[in-house]
Amino acid sequence: MTLKRFSVEHFKQSYQLAQYAFRFADDKQHRDEFYQLLEHSTVYGAFSKQQLASQVIATPLKVQLFNQVFDMAGIGFVSSDPSFRGQGNIDQLMQQMLEDCYQNGVTLSYLDPFSYPFYRKYGYELTFERICYDLESSKWPDSAKAAGYVYRMNWEDVKDGIKQIDQQSDKHKHGGLLREDWWYDYKFKEKTNVYFALYYNQQDQPEGYLIYKIESGKFICIRWLNLTVEAYKGLNRYIFSHKDSTERIIFEKGYDRNEGFFIHDKPIAQAIVRPEMMARIVNVQAFLQKYPLKNLKESFAITVENDPYAPWNEGTFELIKNEQLQIQKVTSTSLPELKISVQRLVQLLLGYVSIDDLIFHEFVSVDEKIIESIRQLTPQKAPILEDYF
Repeated sequence: MTLKRFSVEHFKQSYQLAQYAFRFADDKQHRDEFYQLLEHSTVYGAFSKQQLASQVIATPLKVQLFNQVFDMAGIGFVSSDPSFRGQGNIDQLMQQMLEDCYQNGVTLSYLDPFSYPFYRKYGYELTFERICYDLESSKWPDSAKAAGYVYRMNWEDVKDGIKQIDQQSDKHKHGGLLREDWWYDYKFKEKTNVYFALYYNQQDQPEGYLIYKIESGKFICIRWLNLTVEAYKGLNRYIFSHKDSTERIIFEKGYDRNEGFFIHDKPIAQAIVRPEMMARIVNVQAFLQKYPLKNLKESFAITVENDPYAPWNEGTFELIKNEQLQIQKVTSTSLPELKISVQRLVQLLLGYVSIDDLIFHEFVSVDEKIIESIRQLTPQKAPILEDYF
């Protein structure tokens, strides 16, 4: 096999392999979207002579976390031609991708797994959950009339308002994507079956948006974001207004463990919570350098025990509390120590699980002296991600 990095120069082969593996419709819309994705991505391909045997698509993106921006590689369309499966191609491509991320200063990577065990061996771990509401339209709870109004518009007229609301909201700034202009167009431009609605306040300022589609009698909410309670009421009532024209209302979103059931007299009775995206820390030392450690109460060490696909992460990192915080990699330490895998480390530092949960399930080894310090350093809020790669 010959390993190559490419973008659009092998578009046809890359598209055909992805379409065969993931079985999406082969039409102009999907071809145009895939081409746009490749324009902004690096494709890691394994070629047998001139035939593309396997591929991994890595898209450089930015995520918002702890009021900072982190470079992240979004991994998608991992696929192999059936003739070449089981030959270790994906192993080589994933390793090359991670090495490139490390060299280029990328600290995080996300992906949507077809198999959690398969990607766990590459250092990824479940970090994001999703909740799905699917109920008869007549059972969707109504809201009181809002002070403002809702307008349904086309993409070109609505996109600036959506961007403005995304920038002002803190809802998806705990691990969510910092959406760039091309990403908005990639997701929503030229989507003939998608509708957009904005809520405006009495001063004609946008305060919330709804992106949805209607298919086979189902109102499917793709994205819903509010800056104010009035925006929530206005858009919720807009959804409710479809109860007579649709049979079911479906709404999926990132699960933050606070669903606001207290808002309505009759809360939605059923919902399904499921595991979703995985994440991994590509460069532990660089990630710790940007992590909010100002409130560190005492020095301690983190030892990452095994990371074969990113061996630079293996070892001990001391977090030293001085006048200026120091983070250094050492060969040995006398500091109180947390021993943890790179998979559990991303869950802990992004707030998906607590140190107490990891201790209870015996996923870590930790000096009792530093447990309270770790509790205070790590987030209490669950990470949220709404975008797929």
